[in-house]
Amino acid sequence: MTASVPRYLPIYLELESLSVALRKIANQVQGDLLLDIGCGQRPYATLFASVTRYVGIDLPTSGVMSGEPDAWADGMVLPFRSGAFDIVLCTQVLEHAQRPWWLVEESYRVLKAGGFFILTAPQTWGLHEEPRDYYRFTSYGLRYLLERTGFQVKTLEARGGVFRMVGQTLMNFWYIHHQIPRLNVWRKAANILWNSFFSSLDRRWCWEKDTLGYAVLAIRPEGIASARDQ
Repeated sequence: MTASVPRYLPIYLELESLSVALRKIANQVQGDLLLDIGCGQRPYATLFASVTRYVGIDLPTSGVMSGEPDAWADGMVLPFRSGAFDIVLCTQVLEHAQRPWWLVEESYRVLKAGGFFILTAPQTWGLHEEPRDYYRFTSYGLRYLLERTGFQVKTLEARGGVFRMVGQTLMNFWYIHHQIPRLNVWRKAANILWNSFFSSLDRRWCWEKDTLGYAVLAIRPEGIASARDQ
């Protein structure tokens, strides 16, 4: 997925924005031990091939599993010692945490000083994984959650603008409303044209006040303890 997202996929506009954002961030981080909170099928593991160990956790109730993670665990109460990881990755999970600030605080706790927190979260997306779908986030909300915990935000960028968001929202509506079970050759061709059109519009006029969501790179600074550090 991360090498090249097939343009015929109904959620291409979303997946491609995530892939591009995370590839850019992955080039800015380094470390030996990585924790993926809510790892699902580990779609971004290849971006972090340089790490010595990639640890994935998830909940048994997650609807995106294929195989088991390294541990069944809740991101709000991580079963790891403080300062254990060089990198914490959390993609499209924060909206499912009843207390998202706990997840951010736990991520801070298990990071080493100087460690990297990579976070993506939606601003605009339909209900999913119901009923465990609680929040949507603006850039200001994400920055507040991170900085109140002690993180230094290095980059916080929108994943596209209004045309990418509109194109994906309409595609979601079409497939969910009609409950289309599979993609035949005609649907693939139509999807390619649709996704190419809205990608082009978004590159031409990228108005980011309406966006699918954000990708953030934050750092746990040296010498600032967490309230959860033990």
